Amino acid sequence: MSRQNTTILEPAVTPSIILVHGFRGSPLGLSAIADDLRQTGYQVYVPPIPPFAGAGELKHYQPKDYVEYLAAYIRQHNLQRPILVGHSMGSIVVSAVAKHRPELINQKLVLLSPISVKTAKPFALVSPLAAIVPRPIVDYITTRYLFVPKDKTLFRETLQLTHECSEDQPPSRSAIAAATKFSTNYSIQDFLPVQKTLIIAGEKDRLIPQKKTIALAQQLQAELQLIPNSGHLHNYEKPHETAQLILDFIKN
Repeated sequence: MSRQNTTILEPAVTPSIILVHGFRGSPLGLSAIADDLRQTGYQVYVPPIPPFAGAGELKHYQPKDYVEYLAAYIRQHNLQRPILVGHSMGSIVVSAVAKHRPELINQKLVLLSPISVKTAKPFALVSPLAAIVPRPIVDYITTRYLFVPKDKTLFRETLQLTHECSEDQPPSRSAIAAATKFSTNYSIQDFLPVQKTLIIAGEKDRLIPQKKTIALAQQLQAELQLIPNSGHLHNYEKPHETAQLILDFIKN
């Protein structure tokens, strides 16, 4: 009897996921999403992003500096082409990595509350106040403006999380000012990643007009999911819905 050739298929490797938080954020702000993803078996990393949450300061706050910071994190943890998920300012960071170091990351990319265009002048003018106004005041003003659901309990919980993030090893005023310039001077339009992209945004995002995000999705030929009754802070308002949309995307 002749012996038939048998092809042995290697088991599929589940990619790891890196969640990248936004301006004045910390890993805590994405913890609910991270927990949901971990419960389905994914290895999830949530690094602090300079200059926040004890990440230290960058020599300069330019795209190349953030790209190298995340590239070094990937190398340090020996991650093999992880899926990047960036929220708000984090969407700029992961888009820059996708543009300049695509060989390091997965072919799938997720943008949460993306900075589809540069932030509007009123908010861009207010953002530098984060460097000089007491943190609790900035926390309240920004959360009150960005929060959408008419749910007092959820608002209080969101405000508390926002405050805990801003109090997590806060950076110097000069570092906040430098990060502010980065977050308001750049948008995803500066990088336009070519990976297969999922965009998740709150249907009532007050920071970035919905029409701009729809236009970005069309430009990138990205999948777009708008979460009802939520805004720029859907990571707090609708974390479980957000996690499920991420899972549906990366599993397909």
